[in-house]
Amino acid sequence: VVSTQSTGYFKQINLRAMDFEILNLLLKAKSKDVVHKICSECISDHHSDAVITTVSDILTCSRSESRALLTSLGHIARRIVSTNLTTAEEIAGVFPESFHKSLAGLLTKISVELAPFWREIMAENSVGLPRLSSFSWSVATEQKKGEPVCFLNLNIKQGKGDIKSVNSHLSEEALTDMINSLKHVKGQISAMTT
Repeated sequence: VVSTQSTGYFKQINLRAMDFEILNLLLKAKSKDVVHKICSECISDHHSDAVITTVSDILTCSRSESRALLTSLGHIARRIVSTNLTTAEEIAGVFPESFHKSLAGLLTKISVELAPFWREIMAENSVGLPRLSSFSWSVATEQKKGEPVCFLNLNIKQGKGDIKSVNSHLSEEALTDMINSLKHVKGQISAMTT
């Protein structure tokens, strides 16, 4: 149904016609609020049995159709977020011209409302490089050599929120080397932004 094309570090989601055909199930919804609720559930990578059953019951469709609907909506939501579509005009361009006009309009309106929520969920669930959450330091005299050292504690956030603490001690020479390296990194970042 969906293929991915690697472009640098990012994967571009290519939507195919089949993704849109299954969306016609939403025409069975009793209200716009029901469609909104289903769209808010679509961003999860793994839809629970309860969500699949609820959507299946609401739309009087099979569980496999319910799963396919949620998956297709999820692909569209990811496309909207990953390509930073924010306006109704931009989002409307995701739907093919042959797609049901009223449903495309409703999904566009709902997508404009839900895009910030989808973006937040995707950021929370993204797998990426560890990030520095916080750090602390102290200076003391090392007992064995009697030389001053810097004790550095880094709290690293990994994945979905696990925080790992890394402790290190640096001699004055190692601290000077680290500071010089960080100044070099800062200079490179500054050069990139100007």
